[in-house]
Amino acid sequence: MAPKVRTRRSRAGTNWDHHRPSRCIHSHFFKIILPSTMQDMKLGLPEKFVREHGDKLSGVATLAVPNGCTWQVRLEKANNNIWFHGGWRDFVEYHSINYGYFIVFKYKGNSKFNVLVFDMTTSEIKYPYNGDKKRQGSLNENEMSTPQELCVKEEVDTELIVIENLPMSSTRGSVLSGGGERALQAARMFEPKNPSFIRVIPAYSLKRNFVYVCPEFAKKYACGKKNVKLQASSGKWWPCQLCFKNGTTSPKTIGKGWKPFARDNGIKEGDVCVFELINRMDVVLKVSIYRVAEYA
Repeated sequence: MAPKVRTRRSRAGTNWDHHRPSRCIHSHFFKIILPSTMQDMKLGLPEKFVREHGDKLSGVATLAVPNGCTWQVRLEKANNNIWFHGGWRDFVEYHSINYGYFIVFKYKGNSKFNVLVFDMTTSEIKYPYNGDKKRQGSLNENEMSTPQELCVKEEVDTELIVIENLPMSSTRGSVLSGGGERALQAARMFEPKNPSFIRVIPAYSLKRNFVYVCPEFAKKYACGKKNVKLQASSGKWWPCQLCFKNGTTSPKTIGKGWKPFARDNGIKEGDVCVFELINRMDVVLKVSIYRVAEYA
């Protein structure tokens, strides 16, 4: 009779110790972006993290994303609470962070954090990169970062299409309403013949008289331009001004003139607009509107 061979399950192949809580300097936490976070434009650090590491944090935190770019964000401290504040808005705008996004932070010590950003599809985003890893997100005297990109981009047949995800309804609490999702899908199916970008219109764009332009699009097609015309499907157009920030040569927003255009064309929060460049010389953007109400 053959002797029995005893096997022993080895634990050497998998080390679970790194999953256990420890007192090492590395610490992880995540934050879900809520409507209040977008309104206040600051992000609170978890109470437990503040208890364990708050005393060691300086006045400025460094946020590093996987593409190697780093951002400096001012920390606001009050009543045993800490928030990412000065510079946080630009980090959010550059990475198109919106309601319902999921952000994972890994604390490395010395007020430095590695950051992963996940969108509303639960997929990690494609991190934009402007070629300058060191200056990206550096604070100026007003404690704000340099102006950054607000869109997620896709290259399609050498023409730039920019898509921003639909904001979450603060009243219904859903990340994507049925009508909003269908409107966005319809806009994505649209095949313009010219360079274009897509914007889901948030409430602040209707209240504050501006809408963001993707810097990639602006740099390529509107660099140095001061005026733009927005043309409705009827053929009528509205003159608007392009707005710049911090001495840049490419515009960040469409400003004066946007509010009358939005009002006259009945644009509502959550509607999806496709901006198509039909005249490069005069910067005329034809705007196709996909209304949430029509897709509800």
